[in-house]
Amino acid sequence: MQSVVVEAEKYSLTTGKGSYTLLGWWRFCYLHSFETKQHTIYWNDKVFSGTSEGPEMVRGGGLLVIGQDQDRMGGGYTFSQSLNAVVADLRLYNRTLTNSEALDFVSCKETHLDPQPLVSFSDFKNNWKIEGSVNIEDLNLADICQKESSFLIMFPEAWSFSQAVAMCNNVGGSLPVPISARENEQILSFLNPYIPYCSDAHGYSIALGMLKEYETHSHYHYKSGENITYSNFLYRRNEDSNCVAIAVTEDDYGYWYYSKCDLELCTICNFTSVTHLKVSKQFYKLIYSTIKT
Repeated sequence: MQSVVVEAEKYSLTTGKGSYTLLGWWRFCYLHSFETKQHTIYWNDKVFSGTSEGPEMVRGGGLLVIGQDQDRMGGGYTFSQSLNAVVADLRLYNRTLTNSEALDFVSCKETHLDPQPLVSFSDFKNNWKIEGSVNIEDLNLADICQKESSFLIMFPEAWSFSQAVAMCNNVGGSLPVPISARENEQILSFLNPYIPYCSDAHGYSIALGMLKEYETHSHYHYKSGENITYSNFLYRRNEDSNCVAIAVTEDDYGYWYYSKCDLELCTICNFTSVTHLKVSKQFYKLIYSTIKT
């Protein structure tokens, strides 16, 4: 459970509690009228509204910090009060948005509001100062509005397809199945540091979680059976095989080829939720405690 809290000078608002899921996006829009002291919060598909006690305006001249609680202006930072999350499409307007404008925003519709926001991420490099461990990347609206987010973990050890499936299943994940060129690029970007350790003589690096249907030559998800419409084959060699691998040689970088299912390749597991693993005391003493991070 998580409280929705909005704070300003001599002003604090707690609207209540709501459930949340890790690796999911929160689409959040706060509307406040200093004249009527009314507020409305759009939080994904929920709406909270009410009256507020506080100042008649927010005085300028302060310091806006995103992702970190400041106990005093520009200082008093502690690691335990840092935000471990992704923040995207931040906007601060000098007017109260209409309810329909706020609803469009949290519904992931394209919005072109006037005037332009006082604060946004539109010119990030020039308008913001980055401190601490912060990663910056471009996101499309489709990335923010997808039903679920995911992350990848590499196991740089050679396994057959069935072994890779079992490994990912045991740790709560599944083999990756890119369904767009962008997702294919994301897998390649993640794979790049491991290419020296994870490519065989043919340039194959990892197995994808799809199989070939021999009669129709279509492809389906190995777990759900869902048909895969996106394809990135350069040319179809090894037609007698029904597993699929990504190639990372210079000429074939990022393209797919059929591979034998008993071919041992590195394994990438895709996770759509946080998984918890139990580590034996013996493993911790012998291996984990010696790992330097």
